[in-house]
Amino acid sequence: MRASQKGMSLEGVQGYNRRVILMAIRNMGECSRKQISDATGLNQATVTRVVSPLLDDGVLEEVGLVRGRRGRRSINLDFSGSGRYVICLRLQRRSFSVAAFNLRGDTFRSVEFAIPRGRAAGQTYARITDAIDSLCGDMDCVDGIGVAVPGPFLERDERVILMTESPEWQGFDLIQELRTRYPTIPVHSIHDAKAAALTEWRYKSKSSDARVLLYLSAGQGIGSALVVEGEVYRGASGLAGELGHTSIQADGPVCKCGNHGCLELYTSRIALLRVIRDRAASEKDTSLAPDANFEEVLKAYADGDRLAKQEVDRVARFLAQGITNCINFANPDLVVLGDEYTQFGQPFLNSIKDRVQSTLLPSVYSGVQLELSRITEDPVLKGAFLDVLSQTHLGLPRQQAALA
Repeated sequence: MRASQKGMSLEGVQGYNRRVILMAIRNMGECSRKQISDATGLNQATVTRVVSPLLDDGVLEEVGLVRGRRGRRSINLDFSGSGRYVICLRLQRRSFSVAAFNLRGDTFRSVEFAIPRGRAAGQTYARITDAIDSLCGDMDCVDGIGVAVPGPFLERDERVILMTESPEWQGFDLIQELRTRYPTIPVHSIHDAKAAALTEWRYKSKSSDARVLLYLSAGQGIGSALVVEGEVYRGASGLAGELGHTSIQADGPVCKCGNHGCLELYTSRIALLRVIRDRAASEKDTSLAPDANFEEVLKAYADGDRLAKQEVDRVARFLAQGITNCINFANPDLVVLGDEYTQFGQPFLNSIKDRVQSTLLPSVYSGVQLELSRITEDPVLKGAFLDVLSQTHLGLPRQQAALA
């Protein structure tokens, strides 16, 4: 016997309409009630009824008059530009960043702090909370805190199970510590590459007809994320996207994850600097010193320094191998390279593209576009904001939505 379908209460209908309207405003930006009605199929009376408490609560605000048909004037709506904020944290191996956004996604303030090698997680956590406290002190209302962390990150358990080169974070329950510290503010977590992929998809969706995006985050670590038809693919436990821990050399060195020859061992910024510094100590035909930093490597590469070019090209070859594996497995039609390695520019991308082309079937390569990210703000922080906004105002929290 077929089970009867369940109906929806008036409260459920109102909540659904609220989410539909907010999603329309998020997608369109500043718009009128009439435009919202046309986009959602809801009549204008329903739109007005739903919008009214959102204006009272400061989630939305009226932003100006526009001339409509027959000379009539209407007032546009947008997310609030002041009064309510989201704070986002990006944790990396050698630094962390904290930023505040208004509900429109405009950055209110952003700060970055270095993490000395070997510093205890508890000490870094104290600096993180000091930075968050400082931001909270300047805000009327904080709707949520978004935390983006490197992987492997089990989103299901909200636990970092490995942070290569930073073992001090293993066993430190960052998300729960933040929830204990800020009991009245919702704390949401996300893998950093998935956060950046969300931002990239939002940036590209209006100008690209791509259906599957592979985002490759290359910097202090190596991560990736797949976005399929606008949805980030997370896998069974939120672990999907660990490209940095796929093997490119079966008999290579043992990684902390237990695998051999992991991509991250050869291509991360930390690995690149280690090799360049070792070689610079004994080679004369280079402008780089044994203590060269990443900015100096960038300049040397742009100037055609032999050592910098050799090692950066080697990284490009290895990244191309990882990208080729992903293309053959997941079949994306758009691949975007983001994070710190975008600073190497088009020559670096061309090296990757040449290698990918040589290792793919021509018909496969012709169906995929490879490009550098063009986003100027930190896409990880912005993605953490989008994740909080989605869970706080646009729908059910991710964990509840999976059970609904």
